[in-house]
Amino acid sequence: MTATKPAATEQSCSEAKEVSGTALIAAVLQTQKLIVRKLDATLSPFKLSFPRYEVLSLVEAAPNGVMSTALLCRTLDRHPTTITSLIDGLERTGLVTRSTNPVDRRETLVTITDRGRAAAVSAARVVDDVSAVDPEVLRRLSIDLHTLLVATSHTQARQGTAPSAHTAESVRGNGHDDQR
Repeated sequence: MTATKPAATEQSCSEAKEVSGTALIAAVLQTQKLIVRKLDATLSPFKLSFPRYEVLSLVEAAPNGVMSTALLCRTLDRHPTTITSLIDGLERTGLVTRSTNPVDRRETLVTITDRGRAAAVSAARVVDDVSAVDPEVLRRLSIDLHTLLVATSHTQARQGTAPSAHTAESVRGNGHDDQR
Protein backbone atom coordinates (compact mmCIF):
# COMPACT_ATOMS: atom_id res chain seq x y z
CA MET A 1 0.00 0.00 0.00
CA THR A 2 2.86 2.38 0.75
CA ALA A 3 4.22 1.87 -2.76
CA THR A 4 0.95 3.01 -4.34
CA LYS A 5 0.70 6.23 -2.35
CA PRO A 6 3.55 8.04 -4.12
CA ALA A 7 2.25 6.93 -7.54
CA ALA A 8 -1.24 8.13 -6.63
CA THR A 9 0.20 11.42 -5.41
CA GLU A 10 2.26 11.84 -8.60
CA GLN A 11 -0.82 11.07 -10.70
CA SER A 12 -2.90 13.61 -8.72
CA CYS A 13 -0.19 16.26 -9.17
CA SER A 14 0.03 15.49 -12.90
CA GLU A 15 -3.76 15.75 -13.25
CA ALA A 16 -3.77 18.96 -11.22
CA LYS A 17 -1.44 20.61 -13.76
CA GLU A 18 -4.04 19.96 -16.47
CA VAL A 19 -7.06 21.31 -14.58
CA SER A 20 -8.80 24.23 -16.23
CA GLY A 21 -9.95 27.28 -14.33
CA THR A 22 -13.56 26.19 -14.84
CA ALA A 23 -12.89 22.71 -13.45
CA LEU A 24 -11.08 24.21 -10.46
CA ILE A 25 -13.94 26.59 -9.73
CA ALA A 26 -16.47 23.77 -10.03
CA ALA A 27 -14.45 21.58 -7.66
CA VAL A 28 -14.07 24.38 -5.09
CA LEU A 29 -17.80 25.23 -5.19
CA GLN A 30 -18.88 21.58 -4.98
CA THR A 31 -16.50 21.03 -2.06
CA GLN A 32 -17.88 24.15 -0.36
CA LYS A 33 -21.46 22.85 -0.70
CA LEU A 34 -20.54 19.47 0.78
CA ILE A 35 -18.63 21.05 3.66
CA VAL A 36 -21.47 23.46 4.48
CA ARG A 37 -24.01 20.60 4.47
CA LYS A 38 -21.77 18.59 6.81
CA LEU A 39 -21.22 21.62 9.07
CA ASP A 40 -24.95 22.40 9.22
CA ALA A 41 -25.70 18.79 10.19
CA THR A 42 -22.92 18.89 12.79
CA LEU A 43 -24.16 22.20 14.23
CA SER A 44 -27.87 21.35 14.26
CA PRO A 45 -27.79 19.92 17.82
CA PHE A 46 -26.66 23.39 18.93
CA LYS A 47 -29.58 25.01 17.00
CA LEU A 48 -26.99 26.71 14.79
CA SER A 49 -26.43 26.94 11.05
CA PHE A 50 -22.92 27.60 9.84
CA PRO A 51 -23.60 31.31 9.15
CA ARG A 52 -24.94 31.77 12.70
CA TYR A 53 -21.95 29.87 14.05
CA GLU A 54 -19.60 32.22 12.17
CA VAL A 55 -21.23 35.25 13.81
CA LEU A 56 -21.33 33.63 17.24
CA SER A 57 -17.68 32.55 17.11
CA LEU A 58 -16.52 36.01 16.02
CA VAL A 59 -18.42 37.70 18.85
CA GLU A 60 -17.11 35.10 21.30
CA ALA A 61 -13.52 35.81 20.21
CA ALA A 62 -13.94 39.60 20.34
CA PRO A 63 -12.59 41.56 23.32
CA ASN A 64 -15.07 41.24 26.18
CA GLY A 65 -17.36 39.23 23.86
CA VAL A 66 -18.65 42.43 22.21
CA MET A 67 -18.55 43.31 18.52
CA SER A 68 -20.27 45.91 16.37
CA THR A 69 -22.61 44.85 13.58
CA ALA A 70 -20.56 46.97 11.17
CA LEU A 71 -17.40 45.02 12.03
CA LEU A 72 -19.29 41.74 11.61
CA CYS A 73 -20.42 42.88 8.14
CA ARG A 74 -16.86 43.78 7.12
CA THR A 75 -15.26 40.68 8.62
CA LEU A 76 -17.73 38.23 7.09
CA ASP A 77 -18.16 40.25 3.89
CA ARG A 78 -21.92 40.07 4.24
CA HIS A 79 -24.67 42.60 3.64
CA PRO A 80 -26.00 44.35 6.79
CA THR A 81 -29.46 42.83 6.24
CA THR A 82 -27.97 39.34 6.32
CA ILE A 83 -26.00 40.06 9.51
CA THR A 84 -29.11 41.54 11.14
CA SER A 85 -31.11 38.40 10.30
CA LEU A 86 -28.38 36.13 11.67
CA ILE A 87 -28.19 38.19 14.87
CA ASP A 88 -31.99 38.09 15.17
CA GLY A 89 -31.83 34.29 15.22
CA LEU A 90 -28.99 34.21 17.73
CA GLU A 91 -30.83 36.70 19.94
CA ARG A 92 -34.09 34.68 19.79
CA THR A 93 -32.20 31.63 21.10
CA GLY A 94 -30.54 33.62 23.90
CA LEU A 95 -26.99 33.31 22.56
CA VAL A 96 -26.37 37.05 22.07
CA THR A 97 -27.90 40.37 23.05
CA ARG A 98 -27.97 43.56 21.05
CA SER A 99 -27.55 47.10 22.36
CA THR A 100 -26.78 50.61 21.21
CA ASN A 101 -23.20 51.73 21.65
CA PRO A 102 -23.29 54.33 24.46
CA VAL A 103 -20.36 56.19 22.86
CA ASP A 104 -21.84 56.30 19.34
CA ARG A 105 -25.60 55.77 19.28
CA ARG A 106 -25.49 55.08 15.53
CA GLU A 107 -23.64 51.83 16.20
CA THR A 108 -25.21 48.55 17.31
CA LEU A 109 -23.20 46.21 19.53
CA VAL A 110 -23.65 42.46 19.78
CA THR A 111 -22.69 40.84 23.09
CA ILE A 112 -22.36 37.13 23.67
CA THR A 113 -24.28 35.67 26.62
CA ASP A 114 -22.98 32.98 28.96
CA ARG A 115 -25.21 30.51 27.13
CA GLY A 116 -23.79 31.75 23.83
CA ARG A 117 -20.22 31.36 25.03
CA ALA A 118 -20.89 27.76 26.10
CA ALA A 119 -22.54 27.01 22.75
CA ALA A 120 -19.67 28.61 20.82
CA VAL A 121 -17.03 26.61 22.68
CA SER A 122 -18.93 23.32 22.30
CA ALA A 123 -19.72 23.96 18.64
CA ALA A 124 -16.08 24.84 17.92
CA ARG A 125 -15.02 21.43 19.19
CA VAL A 126 -17.35 19.57 16.81
CA VAL A 127 -16.56 21.87 13.88
CA ASP A 128 -12.86 21.15 14.33
CA ASP A 129 -13.63 17.42 14.08
CA VAL A 130 -15.60 17.73 10.80
CA SER A 131 -12.59 17.32 8.56
CA ALA A 132 -11.21 13.83 8.37
CA VAL A 133 -8.36 14.97 6.14
CA ASP A 134 -4.71 14.64 7.07
CA PRO A 135 -3.59 17.86 8.84
CA GLU A 136 -0.72 18.29 6.34
CA VAL A 137 -3.17 18.16 3.42
CA LEU A 138 -5.35 20.74 5.20
CA ARG A 139 -2.33 23.00 5.74
CA ARG A 140 -1.28 22.84 2.08
CA LEU A 141 -4.84 23.30 0.86
CA SER A 142 -5.29 26.30 3.12
CA ILE A 143 -2.15 27.92 1.71
CA ASP A 144 -3.19 27.16 -1.88
CA LEU A 145 -6.75 28.44 -1.40
CA HIS A 146 -5.43 31.62 0.21
CA THR A 147 -3.11 32.09 -2.78
CA LEU A 148 -6.04 31.59 -5.15
CA LEU A 149 -8.17 34.05 -3.18
CA VAL A 150 -5.46 36.72 -3.20
CA ALA A 151 -4.79 36.23 -6.93
CA THR A 152 -8.50 36.43 -7.73
CA SER A 153 -8.92 39.55 -5.60
CA HIS A 154 -5.93 41.24 -7.29
CA THR A 155 -7.25 40.35 -10.75
CA GLN A 156 -10.69 41.76 -9.92
CA ALA A 157 -9.17 44.92 -8.46
CA ARG A 158 -7.05 45.49 -11.60
CA GLN A 159 -10.10 45.00 -13.78
CA GLY A 160 -12.22 47.23 -11.55
CA THR A 161 -14.67 44.38 -10.98
CA ALA A 162 -14.12 43.69 -7.30
CA PRO A 163 -17.54 42.66 -6.00
CA SER A 164 -19.25 44.55 -3.22
CA ALA A 165 -20.09 42.66 -0.02
CA HIS A 166 -23.65 42.19 -1.31
CA THR A 167 -22.50 40.91 -4.72
CA ALA A 168 -19.86 38.67 -3.17
CA GLU A 169 -22.51 37.16 -0.95
CA SER A 170 -24.76 36.30 -3.90
CA VAL A 171 -21.81 34.88 -5.82
CA ARG A 172 -20.88 32.81 -2.78
CA GLY A 173 -24.10 30.82 -3.36
CA ASN A 174 -23.89 29.15 0.01
CA GLY A 175 -27.50 27.96 -0.06
CA HIS A 176 -28.37 29.69 3.19
CA ASP A 177 -31.22 32.06 3.52
CA ASP A 178 -30.91 34.99 5.87
CA GLN A 179 -33.20 33.47 8.49
CA ARG A 180 -31.03 30.50 9.38
